[in-house]
Amino acid sequence: MLGRFEVLHDGQPLAFSRKLPKKTLALLKAIVALGGRAVSEQRLLDALWPDEEGDAAARALDATVLRLRGLLGDAGAIVQQGGKLSLDPGRVWVDVFAFEQAIVSADAHRDGPGEPAFLARAIALYQGSFLAEDAGEAWPVATRERLRGRFIHAVGRHAGRLEADGDYEGAVHAYLRGLDADAAVESFYQGLMRCYQRLGRRSEGISAYLRLRQVLSVTLGLAPSPASERLYEELREQTPG
Repeated sequence: MLGRFEVLHDGQPLAFSRKLPKKTLALLKAIVALGGRAVSEQRLLDALWPDEEGDAAARALDATVLRLRGLLGDAGAIVQQGGKLSLDPGRVWVDVFAFEQAIVSADAHRDGPGEPAFLARAIALYQGSFLAEDAGEAWPVATRERLRGRFIHAVGRHAGRLEADGDYEGAVHAYLRGLDADAAVESFYQGLMRCYQRLGRRSEGISAYLRLRQVLSVTLGLAPSPASERLYEELREQTPG
């Protein structure tokens, strides 16, 4: 669900003989977006059947749950109990939950030897915005922004650690990944400028500053901070000609 929505069964993408079962897949997406465990049926009804009357909406939900179980090929994958729906974590793997678990593990190992591996796993799992193809829907927005924020924070930690360890190439890659998610994070540009400076690629550092200046001006109506300006001046002074 991060980047491109896809459902795999035994490693193979689901194939649909007829038209795409949009409502059935929307139920799966909404269960994940609303937490994946013990999701209130009423919240799902409000998200997916907002215009249906109470009984009709409940019947539509029950029918869609049956279709989703059939689509997944595993009746136990969806647990419906006490007015709540859950995905059975022993039967269903979801990249969103794996990403968040990697973040939790990184936090548990903060500043320890295991932190870089967990951060790297989280960053690798985040292949793009959560349910990007559902940008017009309201119900994925909160989860989409929360995951994006956690990714940006993880990238910042990972890139900063790589930079501190002298892995400037790795840090450059990480900072660029972060900018793909949010092009207005000034600290990522500063990291790029520092790394490019240490790698002797000063023209790329200057290009990073120019991009920063343009992005801040267009999106926020702001100028780069004094810290960014100082890095830019250092790069200019060290550039031949």
